Amino acid sequence: MKAIRLQTEYLTEPLGIDIREPRFYWNCEGGLKQTAYQILAMRSGAIIWDSNKIVSDRMTHIKYKGELLGSRDIINWKVKLWDENDVEGEWSESFFEMGLLQKEDWKAEWITGNYKPKKDHRYPVDCFSKSFTAKENIRRARLYITACGLYEAKLNGKRIGSFSFAPGCTDYRFRIQYQAYDVTSMLQYQNRFEIQLADGWYRGSIGCFGLTGVFGKETKLLSQLEIVYEDGSVKTVCSDGSFAWSNDGPIRFADLKDGEIYEADRTPSYNKKARVTTEKLVPTASNNVEIREKERFRANLIVSPSGKKILDFGQNIAGIIEFTVKGQKGQEIKLRLGEILDENGELTQKNFQHVKPAKNYTNAKFMLLMMGKDKNPLIGETVLTPKQEVEFFCSGDDDHYKTSFAVFGFRYAEIETDVEFDASQFYAIAVYSDLEQIGTFTCSNDKINRVVENTIWSMKGNYLDVPTDCPTRERMGWTGDAQVFFRTGTYFMNTAPFFRKWLIDLSDNQYKNGKISAVAPYQGGDMLYNGTGGSVGFLDAAILIPYRYWKIYGDEAILQDCYPMMKRCSEYLIRQTGHKNKKDAEMNPFHQYTYEKGTHLGEWLEPKDFQANKVDVKSLHTEECTAYLHYTMSALAEIAHCLGKPEDEELFQEYAEGAKKAYNWLFLKDGTIDTDRQAKLVRPLALGLLDGEIKRRVQERLTQAVKSYRYRVGTGFLSTSFLLTMLSDAGHSDIAYKMLENEETPGWLAQVNAGATTIWENWDGEASRNHYAPGSFCEWLFHTAAGIRVIAENQFEIRPVPGGTLNYVAAEHKSIYGLVKVSWQKGTEGYEFACEIPCNTRARVILPDGRIHEIGCGKYNFK
Repeated sequence: MKAIRLQTEYLTEPLGIDIREPRFYWNCEGGLKQTAYQILAMRSGAIIWDSNKIVSDRMTHIKYKGELLGSRDIINWKVKLWDENDVEGEWSESFFEMGLLQKEDWKAEWITGNYKPKKDHRYPVDCFSKSFTAKENIRRARLYITACGLYEAKLNGKRIGSFSFAPGCTDYRFRIQYQAYDVTSMLQYQNRFEIQLADGWYRGSIGCFGLTGVFGKETKLLSQLEIVYEDGSVKTVCSDGSFAWSNDGPIRFADLKDGEIYEADRTPSYNKKARVTTEKLVPTASNNVEIREKERFRANLIVSPSGKKILDFGQNIAGIIEFTVKGQKGQEIKLRLGEILDENGELTQKNFQHVKPAKNYTNAKFMLLMMGKDKNPLIGETVLTPKQEVEFFCSGDDDHYKTSFAVFGFRYAEIETDVEFDASQFYAIAVYSDLEQIGTFTCSNDKINRVVENTIWSMKGNYLDVPTDCPTRERMGWTGDAQVFFRTGTYFMNTAPFFRKWLIDLSDNQYKNGKISAVAPYQGGDMLYNGTGGSVGFLDAAILIPYRYWKIYGDEAILQDCYPMMKRCSEYLIRQTGHKNKKDAEMNPFHQYTYEKGTHLGEWLEPKDFQANKVDVKSLHTEECTAYLHYTMSALAEIAHCLGKPEDEELFQEYAEGAKKAYNWLFLKDGTIDTDRQAKLVRPLALGLLDGEIKRRVQERLTQAVKSYRYRVGTGFLSTSFLLTMLSDAGHSDIAYKMLENEETPGWLAQVNAGATTIWENWDGEASRNHYAPGSFCEWLFHTAAGIRVIAENQFEIRPVPGGTLNYVAAEHKSIYGLVKVSWQKGTEGYEFACEIPCNTRARVILPDGRIHEIGCGKYNFK
């Protein structure tokens, strides 16, 4: 037996982590069951930890327990396993490297451009340079670097690393991430080190309305290159006042949302020196995957009815543009990027652009606008955001361009130029966090397969260091979107390191009163951001995501790390209950556990048939709030029990039970719920608010509501992820399949019929065309249609439910415990099932006819 897929802290051979007691992970092959393991960890060839033989089948979250780790330590570790016959296997090897753990490790100084920036003024990209020599016999060389802004570094003309939009997105008031790069092979005797510094999230336009300068008006960088020679001596090249600087390079303007202006005939003069500045925060390691350039799409040229030239890349993405052209010096190529063509076949940005409000437009006035009480947010000039444009000026030679510091949501690019060009030399490059794709689903219905693909593409388009809502309009880490999609995302990709990082962002953004902001990281004094903090289903992400993370990955450490945030959040929730007057309290015996306070987004974006208002923030949303209070407090009680906090567990259980009673008292009439709004029926079923005969009645009312709505989807953001599952739980998977395969609007296949290559924000396609939240139903495809569920450490349940017009289903999921495969096919005499269970795991197979099989690892076939 051998260990495979070795990881440290969910990462493969990470460089520059700062977790002092890192954990090890692996899967197994070459046997049935792991009965024991041994880990050896070495530093400079010396053993610093020998676990000895440990009798256990555990292969996740094995904490390092050796000597204290220090900055820059390179730890080689290996593991060997014993199988079910106590036969010893061979060693499997990996390594990790520690970053800079102490403030004193940083010898570099923060530097910035040699000018005094003005508020609200935009500047060209800063260019820094440093020349130095290096001796022979180099043992290793590492670059530690970060920025308040975005950086891109080169050594001897070659780009360092593959991290795009580094150092990533955080709340710069609390945390700045740094990265470590191995540059050993890039060094020579004479070296030139160059760094570009752009505005990024720090100074560029961010958030719903494109606010600028949110974190400061002075971008800056910190860079420390350490060269270790074979004799043990160290040369350090630190950012300081000796670095040359200028901002006369080719990138004249760079903004994440608005785009770039590039003059190809320019090269930096480096005719001035950098200015030394300060920063109070000490950088921390990112401990996460990189943002990287991924798939490439070549353009096809189309001509619109009005004669405009439009490049079609065939896939809606979040990404960048690359092209090669030759024009006369000064000739311009202008690209305007968007997701769709309008009804006339012209490129449009109307589906995602906002009008920037006037500077004196307050948060209070914005909330009045949301509630329909204020009609005019504009005072002065109309400015649209984001622009999503590239302006390129030719040098007169063969020019090559690739976007560096802007990212666009697009499928199409309108090109305006007199330069002769070849459309096949234009490429769209997808850019997203480099998460391992671990799940696939296919079936006999190609349109369903396309919806699955669309969901994955929307996930890719919105997982760029932060789980955003869309890659165009807002690009904010909306907590509600992340919450409803979390479980679905874990079927498709290994999101563990990504969400560990984002949960820190979430904690950074918690208000002093315990309320959780609607977006994380912070996006400034944005009206939408401030006005919706604490919204039901959005605030709950602070509790439900750690809870689900624990259930899926078996990681109790995430609960310990997040518990202070979760506890403060629970205290806020409790203070929100029982706010009606005395008369109402006397009428409601469960007044204390009724949540009816605050401004909330509610179900959000139900089909228009069910909405009285386009933006439903007028009402108190007592139904949604009280339901989620029960759901979230139930999760908290389970978390408190796991962490050994009995007093907290008792309090959380009290509020969970009280909210359930309050919900039943308030919203049940004659033993059922009298509505055809699917969300109002799905929610109490999904959140565990109903029991016994009442539950059965509401399940039946849901099935009738779905039938009366012609099997179309009638839910919004908060309930779509539960919809098909609740139908299956009611014993009506047949209805779930009818809804899935329905091609009418609102529905998933209607989008495919309209040519969608990503998931739309709302069912009619009016707004963003790249929102992953409505694709959260894909969880049902894995856990019900295919029947793959992780139920405990090293344990699966395989319970496929065939149905609809499908003739076959095949799914794979590389869980933290190994790769699971399930397929079924409809034959002339029934169904044939096949499954493959990974080494060192067990599964319970429950077939549609009720037969149960307890199996270990291996391949199995059933009829």
